[in-house]
Amino acid sequence: MQNQNGLSHRPRLFGLGPESDHDSDFEEDDGLLIIGIDFGTTYSGVAWATKTDFQSEQINVITSWPGSGREEGKAPTELYYEHDQIMWGYNMDSDVDPIRWFKLLLLKDEDISPELKSSEFLLRARKMMKENRKTAIDLISDYLRMLWKHILDTIARDRGEDVLDALQLHVVITIPAIWKGYTRQHMQEAAKRSGILDSRRAGLTNLTFAPEPEAAAFATLCEPNKSKNIKRGDVYLVCDAGGGTVDLISYKIISTSPIHMEEAVEGSGGLCGGIFIDEVFESIVKNRLGRGWDQLSRAGIKDIMRGEWEQSIKPQFKPTNTKKEYIVSIPAMAFSKQSLDDTSREPFIKKGRIHFKG
Repeated sequence: MQNQNGLSHRPRLFGLGPESDHDSDFEEDDGLLIIGIDFGTTYSGVAWATKTDFQSEQINVITSWPGSGREEGKAPTELYYEHDQIMWGYNMDSDVDPIRWFKLLLLKDEDISPELKSSEFLLRARKMMKENRKTAIDLISDYLRMLWKHILDTIARDRGEDVLDALQLHVVITIPAIWKGYTRQHMQEAAKRSGILDSRRAGLTNLTFAPEPEAAAFATLCEPNKSKNIKRGDVYLVCDAGGGTVDLISYKIISTSPIHMEEAVEGSGGLCGGIFIDEVFESIVKNRLGRGWDQLSRAGIKDIMRGEWEQSIKPQFKPTNTKKEYIVSIPAMAFSKQSLDDTSREPFIKKGRIHFKG
């Protein structure tokens, strides 16, 4: 069901539920462009396709982002306000302190665990939101506005401005499966404010929200090498471990051509995503460096957390490999010339690098 603003009240991703009309949409309308936005707590990604793209099994993923000199599958879900300017994603100076994790600020206090309420990361995000005189909806709409402009610019460069203007848009934004109804309403409001639903020559833009594990299941099962092995009655368990939330949901295949599925049993999840591991790692490094941590610049901290942790240690860490050593390079500003080495306690510091044992 769609209201006058183009908002769809159907919560399921088209093509997943028995009530879906995704396939008939494509059969009836050659001028339809589907845009998927994976709006995450830490990173956000975008994919898009026309009917012709789908028929040729071509899904276009945005990998070029403002401020990034290399291809990246996603952009950081981060904002920085400077006077009247909004900087987002990679497109900000390395020494600024951006607002992060603002997606979680949509949640009411009663829906947040005591551990999360006291999280330094969340407290910092809430403090920065107030300092900028913003609400959670404001922050999300500002980010989506910048992201949406980049999406349209990217598609226009690829297909041409006139072609884009003539296509009707169906936008799908992912949301955590454990989120309650009020959060979806807040996301709808943020999407409206961002300009995603602004009037276009081709007509109203349709907006649908897709539970993140459903989107993950659908994308995986529709891969050519996997779709051939799907049988009616098969049950799949999806663990969607994101930056802020983790969802566990099982799906039963109702039909295979096209793929339709429904929840086998009620899913579960929690606010226990990767950012809380990040917070613990930052705390360990901070405690080990002591006063040296206070000497680090914003850029230095970012080098440790993004370069050393997110892009190096975190992806390759295996709890079973207890003999592996993980080395974290610390910017020289954290040390005096006499303190590049400290083997008085673990983890040892040697030549300005912390040596962690697996």
